[in-house]
Amino acid sequence: MKHKSLQTISLVLVMISLILEVGYDQAWFELNNPQALFGVSLALVLISMSINVKIIRTLGIKPHTRKTSQLALVIAALYAVAVFGLELI
Repeated sequence: MKHKSLQTISLVLVMISLILEVGYDQAWFELNNPQALFGVSLALVLISMSINVKIIRTLGIKPHTRKTSQLALVIAALYAVAVFGLELI
């Protein structure tokens, strides 16, 4: 159960990052320092990825839990590359 809540927190962090990026791109809000938004959004994604890595490295967890965290990690990594590496959003 603990791992399920960590996975949920990880997903929520990625979703918050996505909302921040899309909101800024669509001019839902405006900031004086867009680099701060970039930093906060990147930090949320990195925290999400570290949570999933922690779950994957835990010994004795169910294979289903491990595969779910691996999938979440891949999705977060692809999102990070798309948004921060290629600046698609």
